[in-house]
Amino acid sequence: MSLYLAITKNPQRASFTYDSASGTVKLGWTAAQSAVSVAMAKKLFDRINAANATLYRYDLFGSSSKVFADDFCYHPLGGCVLGNATDNYGRVKGYSKLYITDGSLVPGNIGVNPFVTITALAERTLERVLAEDF
Repeated sequence: MSLYLAITKNPQRASFTYDSASGTVKLGWTAAQSAVSVAMAKKLFDRINAANATLYRYDLFGSSSKVFADDFCYHPLGGCVLGNATDNYGRVKGYSKLYITDGSLVPGNIGVNPFVTITALAERTLERVLAEDF
């Protein structure tokens, strides 16, 4: 048995809405919005299965018909893009001493696990903020 993680470029975008009555934020994303990513992953894994004479496992995700776990996202990126919502060092435009130092600075899929990029951006931001803002 092999385990693969697939990162795909999905044109769908989630939305967040603030409920002032409850003071909570709600994520707007449906299972149907994952269909594009599932189709791309399936196309690739069909080729892998054909080349290696292997089959899908139908018992891993709690359903006899589900072969992909499509209810999570490994590395959500974007939302407060560096240089758009922030300056080039993660300072939120229009707000004093409010900084972004996470994956929301990255404008989209960078093709690899983004943790090193996110870490580098955070360290770069902290160095500049400590030198100039405090």
